[in-house]
Amino acid sequence: MIKIAITGNIGSGKSTITKIIRELGFKVFDSDKEVKKAFIKKDLINQISKEFKSKIPDLIKRNTIDKAKLGEFVFSNPDELKKLEQIVHPKVWESKEKFFEKNSNEPAVFLDIPLLFEKKLQSQFDFIIRTYVSDEVQKKRVLKRKNMTNEKFNQIRKTQTDYSGVEEKFVSLDINTEEDIKIVKKKVRNFLEKILNLKKE
Repeated sequence: MIKIAITGNIGSGKSTITKIIRELGFKVFDSDKEVKKAFIKKDLINQISKEFKSKIPDLIKRNTIDKAKLGEFVFSNPDELKKLEQIVHPKVWESKEKFFEKNSNEPAVFLDIPLLFEKKLQSQFDFIIRTYVSDEVQKKRVLKRKNMTNEKFNQIRKTQTDYSGVEEKFVSLDINTEEDIKIVKKKVRNFLEKILNLKKE
């Protein structure tokens, strides 16, 4: 089973690539979706409450975490962000291992992992697809999201890599998702045909 990571900074088009790959019939593990699932689990809510409730007013309401408040707090406090990651990431990686087990007979599986290089996970994968767009397009896309502000966007951006230097050698395919969707699909298809010997349609 070939393991392929999809990564890129916020707003760079990872979801677009994920959709294309799913349309081609492959299984994709979505890290962000798994985080959302983890946030509704009682044990994780309890852990987050214990760590952050005294620091963030009205963080927990009706056994639900106010993720907007939590996000604003941790992205402006790097040490607190690390504490949150130490709580959440083990849950996500448990799900990742189950995903591998469930799909062990697949020729290839894909994992959408935004913080691949930041967490130094690149060596776990056979190939890496990286998405990118211009700074202007990135900001425009991200600011359309719910509960997003200029300040929050800038704070998130600081936590993400600029992909300079050593990371470049690990990237198998770079895709600019500003390009026409037909061109993007063709690039993905050609890449997969090359590494998996897929039959052309």
